[in-house]
Amino acid sequence: MSRGERAEPDAQSTPVPPASTHSRGRTVIVVGGGPAGLLAARRLLRAGASVTVLEAAERTGGRVSRLELDGLALDAGAESFAVRDGDVERLLTELGLRDGIVAPLPSPAWVVGPTRAYPLPRAGWMGIPVHPFAPDVVEAIGILGALRVWWERLLPVADPGPDATAGEVFRHRLGRRATSRLVEPVVKGIYSRPLDELPFAALGPGTGAGMVRHGGLVALATARRAASPAGSAVRGLVGGVATLTEALAREVRSLGGVIRTGAAVESARRSDDGGWTVTVAGQAPLAAGEVVMAVPQAAVVRLLPDVDPAREPREPGQAVLVTLVLDAPELAGAPRGTGVLAVDGVTRAKALTHATAKWAWLAERARDRHIVRLSYDARAIRDLDRDGPVAQEGSLVRAALRDASRLLDVHLTPERLRASAVVAWPDSAPADGPVVEVGEGLSLVGSAAGLTGLAAIASEDFVLSHS
Repeated sequence: MSRGERAEPDAQSTPVPPASTHSRGRTVIVVGGGPAGLLAARRLLRAGASVTVLEAAERTGGRVSRLELDGLALDAGAESFAVRDGDVERLLTELGLRDGIVAPLPSPAWVVGPTRAYPLPRAGWMGIPVHPFAPDVVEAIGILGALRVWWERLLPVADPGPDATAGEVFRHRLGRRATSRLVEPVVKGIYSRPLDELPFAALGPGTGAGMVRHGGLVALATARRAASPAGSAVRGLVGGVATLTEALAREVRSLGGVIRTGAAVESARRSDDGGWTVTVAGQAPLAAGEVVMAVPQAAVVRLLPDVDPAREPREPGQAVLVTLVLDAPELAGAPRGTGVLAVDGVTRAKALTHATAKWAWLAERARDRHIVRLSYDARAIRDLDRDGPVAQEGSLVRAALRDASRLLDVHLTPERLRASAVVAWPDSAPADGPVVEVGEGLSLVGSAAGLTGLAAIASEDFVLSHS
């Protein structure tokens, strides 16, 4: 089956080979215990291989892992997944978690700028308004900005090509107001990169061709919105999205796979017999016939010293998430909806999620507490102490509390803070394909293959499972 074709098996009846059958003595080491690595291990175990997963952290899950804070089990990374293609929902069905899928509460996100705050227009895609003269669009960008967006349909359309940045394309087609006030906060919040550093092609395969086919960005946004109407673009899980990776880890073990946490891989080299020798810090080397890399691309190049890179990897940035548990009754009415996107210069935070206003199950468990998460580009907070307490001037938590006050328009003093946590991840921007040539005995999955997000990783697993 080619990568473009899809089968539709009954997820409930997909056969699982017994864990004890390791056909042909196939042995595989998977480097990385995030969702892509766990899915690869599960797929290989079903095919009869003997699999060991090596994860440097003390728990599996990667960017889809758990955080315990103030007696609450929270997502440390991703707290929702894209619905497109249905592959995440298929996976959750296979894992027996389908009944836990929930939609976010129907409250709009807001955008906060230097002088004004406004709800993000409800009808749009990637911040591109579908109805240029809708009242919430005019409120956000004014009548002149709305006219400029309407005029986009009259512009000639051509695929911008691989070298065009998202900033160039959006400003050319939509104008500066719509780009800076609507598109940039949304896209930067998703991809953790400024528009002028993000290739337009990185917005998804076929985006340029889709723009040409539909006759412009607004027409493309209209088509994408029709395929994914309001409220259906993302879903979550009762208990948090980390429930998915926890279930995957359990299944990997039940199929006979070995998962080693706290196992920091130092290198993977070809051995004389054609297999691989994997060196782990403080442990004896491991031998395997195959290696699967499920780590960021910069780590792939570092861990494969004998494999020449196909290109120089883009050194990933770092996204930092600050979670705050607050006593703030005035947030009960969700005055800024489910979250806030910040226009540059308003706060160091680029976005805030009001998690207890977004997920009903979490609000019920949190009772009178409110949980917010602020997202930062590590470059914007390099002068702040990530480990310092809220009482310390110059600490990241104190700055996050101030940013939350500004974005939510509520005065939040240190006394309101019940608990906080800071976690950092490689940024989520997609890469330009594989960074090394794959060959016999070497595979790349997830971020190693240039993918980002649960939907893309689940889709890759679906194709590989049925090819």
